[in-house]
Amino acid sequence: MEIALIGDKHTVYGFRLAGLRKTFLIKEISQEIREILKGLFSDNIGLILITEKIAEEIRDILKEMDRFRKGIMPIILEIPDSGGPLISKVDPMRGLIKRTVGFEIA
Repeated sequence: MEIALIGDKHTVYGFRLAGLRKTFLIKEISQEIREILKGLFSDNIGLILITEKIAEEIRDILKEMDRFRKGIMPIILEIPDSGGPLISKVDPMRGLIKRTVGFEIA
């Protein structure tokens, strides 16, 4: 299984320097991101890292892509970009844990 990253310029370049090969630089949100995600969901990807700002902008697309998920794979993990973490009302990890374990952990 591989790791993929969808992010801004600084995040993508940093992860490329660290050796990550499957990186996707997003300059502006477009239909292209839906195609990228479809490809990643059908590829041999176990973990998709996505910057929080991009994830926030495409939240509806991410929910739609859940139907392509095989079990819990790939896991989508939101990471901060170079601007630092966002303060969010929705904790995406909480949903992932609930799907994996089968119930909500307080």
